[in-house]
Amino acid sequence: NNVVLYTLISTECGRIYEQREFMYKAINDIPGLSVVKPKAAFYAFPKIDVKKFNITNDEKFAYDFLKEKKVLLVHGGGFNWKQPDHFRIVYLPRVEVLDEALGKLGEFLQTYRQ
Repeated sequence: NNVVLYTLISTECGRIYEQREFMYKAINDIPGLSVVKPKAAFYAFPKIDVKKFNITNDEKFAYDFLKEKKVLLVHGGGFNWKQPDHFRIVYLPRVEVLDEALGKLGEFLQTYRQ
């Protein structure tokens, strides 16, 4: 039920709330990325500034990140998103795991260009 899920995520306590808040801030702190805070889901769909990173193929972006940093994310095209400017991540891992993964994403994007 979406009401139960929304209550679980929006309650200002608990693991899921903390993970969502951490993910939201960490992604928006990475130059060239932005994300809308999810209200009733355990995943997010961040937007990539494709001009900044010269990204023309989001699948290649996801593969390059996996190959270099050993972190999996799903390219937006995997969800029928037509532009190469989004990817999907889940925020169910513990904050420590999210911190490591999103730290690697920030490092990767400092030098990544297609």
